[in-house]
Amino acid sequence: MTAKEKVKELRSLIENSLDSYINSNYVFLDLPYHPNVGDTLIAQGAKNFLKRFKYKCLYWSSEFTFDDRYIAPQTLIIFNGGGNFGDLWQNYTVFRNSIIKKYPNNHYLILPQSVYYVEENHLKEDVELYSSCPNITICARDRQSFDFLKSHFVNNEVLLVPDMAFYSDCQNISAQANNKVLFLRRNDKEFVNNPNYDIVPDYAEVHDWPTMESEAFKYKIWYQVSRINYRVKKYISKKLAYKIQDLFWQKILLPYNVKSGLEFVNQYSIVYTTRLHVAIICVLLGKETYFFDNSYHKNYALYNTWLRDVSNIHFIN
Repeated sequence: MTAKEKVKELRSLIENSLDSYINSNYVFLDLPYHPNVGDTLIAQGAKNFLKRFKYKCLYWSSEFTFDDRYIAPQTLIIFNGGGNFGDLWQNYTVFRNSIIKKYPNNHYLILPQSVYYVEENHLKEDVELYSSCPNITICARDRQSFDFLKSHFVNNEVLLVPDMAFYSDCQNISAQANNKVLFLRRNDKEFVNNPNYDIVPDYAEVHDWPTMESEAFKYKIWYQVSRINYRVKKYISKKLAYKIQDLFWQKILLPYNVKSGLEFVNQYSIVYTTRLHVAIICVLLGKETYFFDNSYHKNYALYNTWLRDVSNIHFIN
């Protein structure tokens, strides 16, 4: 199957899986106000998907800009997807759980996630909380996570849905033909040594996301705005301070992150990657890609669930 055919198929699966759940005005929470292009691509895909409905997004926020805003009982609460369901990236779980505890009777939709727990006690705590709130629908973005959720979160509805990044668009990005080769190598706690990295050509350029390797002017402004907003929040109005940050992310950082990631990957004809969303961008752009696993095998799980029949994606075990 070609990459173009696969993207069309996965977008159709997203629509068929989730359309019936968008049935009221909603808030969109846990948005990624940071330089990770992959997380931003997920949010962009989700926003594209949600634009199709008549219902209104009442507001969006990150974990840092929510600040106990009021949510009416009939409002749908949507959490952004990603790879943070569990305790590897604990702060995201803490935020989601705080919202669920505060609004236990609302309907929730957790967009497609990879799931991974290190500590059994964290799993038990989350299962107990979610079991008390049966109106939570959890989307898994791979079969491994789906099976785990089905076996543990038995009081909640669990869906198998492709990553929302497949719903982001590349209409203004056309594939380039050149001889440059990229090895995009993540540099965080999900990185794992792999002897198969030896297949990467010596002449490959080695990078992480460009937004994480250098601080762009837009991020310098963002950090300055954040510092000013600390005083606005403290002495004038939290609501005003957070609204400024929410708008800055929505209007400036989100499009910047997505465009930076797409244009960066688009420079290369062949891509080797340890990052999941670099592989997804390569599917969106139709690039030849060699895909390595991460520390807890979320890359292989997503590849095995959705991408194994795509002709230009090669998983390296």
